[in-house]
Amino acid sequence: MSLASDQSLAASVFLLATAVALAIYARTASPSIAGGDSGELVAEGCALGTAHPPGYPLYTLLVFLVTSLGKEWLPDLSPATLVNLMSCVFGALSSSLISLVVFKLTNGGDDDSLTPEQRHLSMISRSAAALSAGLTCAFTPLFWQYNTSAEVFALHNLFVALLVYVSVLYSTKPSTSVIALGSLMCGLGLTNQHTSVLLIVPVVVWVIYTSSMLTKPRLLLMSSLSFVAGISLYALLPWMAIKWPHAGSWGNVTTFSGFVHHFLRRDYGTMQLYSGNSGAQTEGMVGRTLSWASDFALHQLGPQGLAVGLLLATVSWLQHFNAETQPKQTAKRKKQPSPSNAVWKVILAALVFYLTVFHSLANLPLSNPLMYGIHQRFWMHTNLLAFILLGMGAQKAIVAASKKSKRVALTLVGIVLLLPAVTYRKNFSVSDQSTNRYFRNYALSILEPLPKNSLLLINFDQQWTSIRYFQECEGVRADVTSINMSMMTFKWWESKRALYDGVVNFPGTHYTRADTLQWQAGGFSFSEFVDANIERSNIFVGGRLNFDDPAYSERYEEVPFGLVRQIKRRDSPPESSESYREASLGVWRTVAGHIASDLPSEKKYPPSTWEWTIRREFFDHLVSRSTFLLDLALKEEGQQGQQHVLHSIAESAAWLELASSWDGAQYAGQPSMQKNLGLAYMNIVRSKETSFPVTEDIFAADAEHRLNWRSAEDGPWKEWATTRWRESWEAFLAMESSKTEPGYEQIKMIFESVMRSSQAKASSRP
Repeated sequence: MSLASDQSLAASVFLLATAVALAIYARTASPSIAGGDSGELVAEGCALGTAHPPGYPLYTLLVFLVTSLGKEWLPDLSPATLVNLMSCVFGALSSSLISLVVFKLTNGGDDDSLTPEQRHLSMISRSAAALSAGLTCAFTPLFWQYNTSAEVFALHNLFVALLVYVSVLYSTKPSTSVIALGSLMCGLGLTNQHTSVLLIVPVVVWVIYTSSMLTKPRLLLMSSLSFVAGISLYALLPWMAIKWPHAGSWGNVTTFSGFVHHFLRRDYGTMQLYSGNSGAQTEGMVGRTLSWASDFALHQLGPQGLAVGLLLATVSWLQHFNAETQPKQTAKRKKQPSPSNAVWKVILAALVFYLTVFHSLANLPLSNPLMYGIHQRFWMHTNLLAFILLGMGAQKAIVAASKKSKRVALTLVGIVLLLPAVTYRKNFSVSDQSTNRYFRNYALSILEPLPKNSLLLINFDQQWTSIRYFQECEGVRADVTSINMSMMTFKWWESKRALYDGVVNFPGTHYTRADTLQWQAGGFSFSEFVDANIERSNIFVGGRLNFDDPAYSERYEEVPFGLVRQIKRRDSPPESSESYREASLGVWRTVAGHIASDLPSEKKYPPSTWEWTIRREFFDHLVSRSTFLLDLALKEEGQQGQQHVLHSIAESAAWLELASSWDGAQYAGQPSMQKNLGLAYMNIVRSKETSFPVTEDIFAADAEHRLNWRSAEDGPWKEWATTRWRESWEAFLAMESSKTEPGYEQIKMIFESVMRSSQAKASSRP
C-alpha cells in the first residue's frame, strides 16, 4: 500500500474511533456535577481560583473558557454539563489516539514474506486491531466513568496518548520539531497531572539516548524551551490569585514559598495521594501491582476480553511453533524498518516504571472500598499503555493466522471487532450516567433548608465539592458562607481570613488543637471559633471535627438538621420534642423531595464510588434525627406527661422502622436500632392517649420498605406496639454484640420481668 493510502486509512481509523466514542460518551455523560473533585475543579474554573494541590492551572483555564463560551452559545446547559462534555471530547480523542498508535505501530517490516492477498489482509487486521484496542479501552468501566465527568483524568489520558503518539512520530522521523512538540506535551501534561512524570521519564531517557541530545546544544535548548513553555502555565496560579482573590480557594500561591508549597503538594505530602500514612502499612508495591493486574484482567477487560486475548495468544503461539518446525530457508528476506521495534519496548518500560514507582509511593489503604476507588483512577495511565500493547499483539496474531488460513484470519478479525461491542454492552448499565443528578440533589438538600446568612462548616469532601460548585458556578444560596474545616488547619489559612471580613470572626491564625504549640503561637480551637461566631449567625457543621475539643463538647451540642447538624449552646432554653419534630420535619421534606425518590442504587454504585456515600449519609442522618427526637421525647416524659410526646415517639419509631427495612443490610442487625425501637414501642404502650397519631409519610419508598410502618390492617395500636416491642427487644437480646450496649442489663431485666408477668397472666386464665 502506498504511503498516501496508508495515511488515508490511518485518518479513517482515527476519525471513526473518535466519532463512535464521542457519540456514546456524550449520550451517557452526567447532566450535572459528579463526585470526587469534580465540583471543586469546576468551581475554581468558574471563578479562576486555585484548586487543591498542585493547582491544575491548565484544567482551570480550560474550564473557564468552556463555561464562559457556553454561557453565550449554549445558555441552557449548566457549567457542569459543559465541562462533562469537554471531558467526553478529551476521552474520545485519547481512545482514538490509542487506535492511531496501534495502526502505525503495526506497519510491519516483513512485507516480502507475504503474498499480495496476505498484505491486504494485514491492512484489514491493522485497522481491526487498532479500532478494537481504542474502543474497547474507551468502554472499560474506568475510562467510561472518568471520560464522561468533570475530572482531570480525561485530560491526563489525552496527554498520555499524545505523548505516545509523538514518540511514534519520533521513531519514524526524529526531527527537531517532533522533539520540541514532545517536550511541549511533557510540560503541559505536568500542569494537569504530576503522574505524567512517570511516562515522561522513560520517554525522555529514550529520546536523549537515541538522538544524542546531550551532544547537540541547539537541540537541547529547543527541547528545554518547549518544555518550559508548557509548564510555565503554573505562572497563572499566582497571577489569578492576586488579580481575583477568592474565598474558598486553596493555598497561598501569591508568595514564592507558598507557590512552591502548593506545587509540591506538601499539604498532602509530596509524591503521595493523601496526607495520611495508614495505607503504607497495609499493602506494598507488589500487593498494589497485583491489585492492578487483577482489576485490569477481571473488571476492565472482563471475561470476554480475557477469552479473546487467550485465543489470539494461542493462535500466535501455534504459528510460531509451526514456523520453528519448518525447514529454515537460506535466503534472507528483505526487512523494512518498523517503528514498533523500539516504541513497544519504550511503552512496556513506561508501564513497568509507572507500576513500580507509583505503587512504591502510593499510600491510600486499598482495604477501604472508597480509598480503593480513588487509587483505582490512577490505573487508567497504565491501562492505556496496556491496550496499545494488546492491540499490537492482536494484529500480529491475525497476520500469523493469515499465513495458514484466510478464513481463520478473517474470523479473528470479526472476533476482534466484536470485542468493543461486547464490552460496551457489558458495561453500559453501570457506566450510563445520563440520569445521574445525585450530587445536585445532595447539595440542594443541604443548602435550601439553611436559614439566611448561615455559616456552614464542612469537613466532608462530597459536601464541600458539590456545595462549592453550586455556590460558585450556579449562584445557589450565595448568602450562605461555607468554609472547608480542613483548609482552616493549614498555616496558610492566615492569608485567607481577610476574604471573610465582616462575615466571619477568626480568633487566631488557623484552626488547631487547643493547648499545643501551634495554638500557643496564635492558632485557635474549634470551641474558640464557635464562641467568636455563635452570636452573629446560625452555625451548621457537616462531617467530623478535625481535633477532639472537650471545651466544645462541654459548651455546645449538635442538633440534627437534615444532612448537617446545627450547633447550639447547651445552656440555651431547651426545645420541646414537638417543636423540634415540626421544624425538623420541614427540613426533611426538602431532603426527601430531592433525594428519597432517587437514591443511588447499591448495585450500580458500590462502596468504592462517591455516589454510595450519598445513600449512606441519607440513612445515617435519618436515623440520627429519629434517635435525637426519641431522646427529647423520653426526657420530657416525666416533666409534662407522655400525652404531649406521643406524636414524637411514634414518628421516631416509624422512621427507625423505615431505615431498618429500607437499608436493612446496614441497620437491621445493629443492636442500637433494635434497642431504640424497643424503647419507642414500650413508651407507646404506656401512653395514656386514646388515639394514635398519623405519621406523615414524606418518603417515596416502595411498599416493600414499609414492613413495620403502621397501617389500618395492624389492628389496635397498643396491641401492635406491644408485639413490635417484644420483637425488637427479643432481637436485641439475641445479638451477641448487644452485651456491650449501654443499658443492656436493665433492658434484659425489664424484658424478662414483663415476659414472666405475661406468661403468669396467660396461665391463670380459665
